[in-house]
Amino acid sequence: MICDLFVRQLDRLLTGDLRVTTVAVMRRHAAGCGPCGLEWGRMHGLRDVLVTVADDEPDARAVRRARALLRSAFDRAGHPVIRFVRLQTPVGILFVGATDQGVCDVTFGQSSERRYRERLLRRSPEVWRDDTGLAEVTEELRAYFARELTRFSLPVDLRRVTPFTARVLRETRNIRFGQVTSYGALAARIGSPGASRAVGGALGRNPVPIIIPCHRVIAQSGRLGGFTGGLGTKRTLLGLEGVPLL
Repeated sequence: MICDLFVRQLDRLLTGDLRVTTVAVMRRHAAGCGPCGLEWGRMHGLRDVLVTVADDEPDARAVRRARALLRSAFDRAGHPVIRFVRLQTPVGILFVGATDQGVCDVTFGQSSERRYRERLLRRSPEVWRDDTGLAEVTEELRAYFARELTRFSLPVDLRRVTPFTARVLRETRNIRFGQVTSYGALAARIGSPGASRAVGGALGRNPVPIIIPCHRVIAQSGRLGGFTGGLGTKRTLLGLEGVPLL
């Protein structure tokens, strides 16, 4: 068994959907692989949480309690529940994922909801679409694309990025609508002059583009530089904000 397959099977292990033979294969793999062994231990800890649900509770109440306990356990284990929405925008379809701490993912160029959910399942054992619960996310993004909103108030969840990347992204969020700065200037703003290349790498790892406006960072020469959503998308976003382009 390879590690990728092992990780994909973990959520099925939690719900008891795996055959005994598959579980045995996973157990042997976990015994010989350090990272997978850690995930194996975490998942068994999550399964143990279910035992705390009393057998004599009514089914609906037991399910609600079990889900609440699991969500708490997922958070403690570093695997928060992720909800997501799908939006049609001027730059194409966007999928936006959020945890209880804030928006954690904005993805361009993905049209398949199934594939998007499968990708998020590598990060969290519990992922589902929640148009109602994430209505504020949808409203702010639609207002932005309609030029009715110039600064997002949405919280973001940056727990999966490095401290340096988080520092770059927090400063990037201060760049105002319709304005741009260079990679070098941004490096100076975070107290690391000369680290423009590292800043560019951090922006390339931005998990929540648009909401953290890395598209507002361009090359010193005035050229666009790079962008995870593609230069066409970057040009569209800057044009929407009224930024003159070379």
